[in-house]
Amino acid sequence: MDKARTATDATIKVDTFRHCSGGPGLSGSYRGLRIHALGGLHEFMAERALAHLPAGVDLLELGAGSGALSLRLADLGYRVSATDYVVENFRLHGDLPFLQLDLNGDFATRCGGRFGALMACEIIEHLENPRHFARQCFKLLRSGGKLLLSTPNIDNIGAITQFLRRGTFTWFSDYEYEHDGHITPLTQWQIEKCFLEAGFRFLWRGSCGNRDHVFKPSRRARLARHILRWLARDRSALREAIFVAVLEKPGAPP
Repeated sequence: MDKARTATDATIKVDTFRHCSGGPGLSGSYRGLRIHALGGLHEFMAERALAHLPAGVDLLELGAGSGALSLRLADLGYRVSATDYVVENFRLHGDLPFLQLDLNGDFATRCGGRFGALMACEIIEHLENPRHFARQCFKLLRSGGKLLLSTPNIDNIGAITQFLRRGTFTWFSDYEYEHDGHITPLTQWQIEKCFLEAGFRFLWRGSCGNRDHVFKPSRRARLARHILRWLARDRSALREAIFVAVLEKPGAPP
């Protein structure tokens, strides 16, 4: 079962991650560690890291899961530490520094220092309060530090079409709520407000993945997509399934 709750507890859906901690991932594995993310996303996030982070920076991955992305980043030469709520899901105990954290709480005070970079790949949609998360990330970073963030892109035309057809965005149905813990869909507008108000500035925004991968080839779905693309300001760089951003805490590094 998900954790026992009182009236003041956060909603945390983690049963699936406990049950499949050693099994196959959504899109394969990296050096034997399961990947629970859209195919190609971890590779894309690693490319963003190489483009925006200095070599050897001390990097904390928030919500690291099995540790597949943490290990990939360590292999690229970053000094990686990891956190997750589900301790048994992380497979690199003894190899990488690890701290069990509830990212709904005041986690910055528990991390023992400030980091030069944070990775939050497919985690903010699992949390109750994105503004609180943004403020905590800001506290965790040194001046000039970077945050790499990804989340399902509900501004994607496919997600909007699904909302019109079914009343829920892609990856935010009742099934994903219970099975994957996707409790907070966020538009790009909301993300911008949350992180700008926390003090960040955006260095880069983009998207990755197949924008149409959730659709069955029905004529009605194709027609809806064409109409929405014609009506919407559908910027090509932000059309795909996953929204990705690189943010910075202003100020020169010490």
